Amino acid sequence: MTTVLVGLVSVCLLQTMVIPRLAIGGIQPDLFLIFIFGLSLTAGPELATSVGFLVGLYQDTLSGAPLGLHAFTLSLLGFLVSYLSRQLRTSQVAAQFALLLFAGLVSGLTTLLLLRFFQVSRPIASSILWTVVPGAIYTATLGVGLLSVPRVRAIMRVRR
Repeated sequence: MTTVLVGLVSVCLLQTMVIPRLAIGGIQPDLFLIFIFGLSLTAGPELATSVGFLVGLYQDTLSGAPLGLHAFTLSLLGFLVSYLSRQLRTSQVAAQFALLLFAGLVSGLTTLLLLRFFQVSRPIASSILWTVVPGAIYTATLGVGLLSVPRVRAIMRVRR
């Protein structure tokens, strides 16, 4: 659990201090999603869902978004990735990229739909085309690169 807390603080610092400088056209990768994705590849569905909820709640308190928005999304993705990683060969880079791209798309679409529920109207078609899809691609590309680093792999291993 200490590793998860250290990872969370590191992700928070990197997301707020480094990632804005890596933005391309206003699109930033989501390190919180990459963190939950990496954890979900090795953890069981219960742990991945719980940590996803806590990380999402932490992200909600920092972002000013409606409380529970990211908590719901990351707990859902923690469960889905953990479950799907048992069905797929996630040791291959292409499978990790596809699964992380799927997670990024689900995250973006879920966030858009929940914001619409909370009466925050944004044009859905243009948001999907110009925000969700590029963000998912950027997150998947950076995430696969980060998860392929041997040291990160060793840190993200959690007993099932």
